Amino acid sequence: MTSLISVIVNCHNGEQYLEKCISSIINQKYKNLEIIFFDNHSLDNSKKILENFKDQRIKFFYSHSKLPLYKARNEAIKKSNGKLIAFLDVDDWWEENYLSSREKFFEDNNYDYFYTNTMIHNEKNKTFKKYKTFNLPDGILYEYLAKDYFIIISGLIVKRNILEKENYFNQKFNIIGDYDFIMKISKYANAKSFNEPLLNYRTHNNNFSKLNHKMFFDEYKEWFNKQSESIDPYFQKNKKYFLLRLNELEIISLLYEKKTFYLLNKILKFPKISLKIKFLLAFFLPLKLIDFLRK
Repeated sequence: MTSLISVIVNCHNGEQYLEKCISSIINQKYKNLEIIFFDNHSLDNSKKILENFKDQRIKFFYSHSKLPLYKARNEAIKKSNGKLIAFLDVDDWWEENYLSSREKFFEDNNYDYFYTNTMIHNEKNKTFKKYKTFNLPDGILYEYLAKDYFIIISGLIVKRNILEKENYFNQKFNIIGDYDFIMKISKYANAKSFNEPLLNYRTHNNNFSKLNHKMFFDEYKEWFNKQSESIDPYFQKNKKYFLLRLNELEIISLLYEKKTFYLLNKILKFPKISLKIKFLLAFFLPLKLIDFLRK
């Protein structure tokens, strides 16, 4: 008997991409799944599009007010029944063997969560690019992720007991909730990686994190400050990497505001040469070119 997988799909005004996302779940070769569709107060045709799918595995829930994203994710998880919890955002989609390709590991007690490499689909340029070219690691990942965070939530599958142990996601967050969760469990939980990129992650002008640079920085700064106040040896050992990321996010956020000497000074002190050059170009060029230069 295969394990029931609950696929969490959180949606807020996702009509543009919804059909492809849901079709990719329904058409999975792995059939023992349920789709927990949590409509976070959409004002578009998301519900009508979902109703066109005549599949009893779809369970629809609607929020009458818009919730912070990770509170909405928590609410969706609480509606689910699976031993395994998978996530797929509405603008992403899976290949049909995404779940079946890792089925033999689902009952393996050596692993607590699963993640995958990804194909990054640039919607504007109509291109696909493999996310990571190195072999993704298994096991305890904290030190890897401190240097280079490479887990995308649409490619994440977690055993329910791990989510419950951490009391789900920190529901104050709108952007870094999965980052916060993964960094916590990566100190003790064992990961199983999959290098074949069977997830398609779509980048477009309406990606939430792209539209909310300051929120991204503010949330990460809050996370960083809380970790800095602790005596966590994992964090303290890797603090320089987190500080580098904090500085990067602050620079990106400030580039979308008034360009000041303070910002220029931060850019000049930034240690990564390749990013420093892009930041300097973005500082002196019009705002509309910043996203292009970050590609």
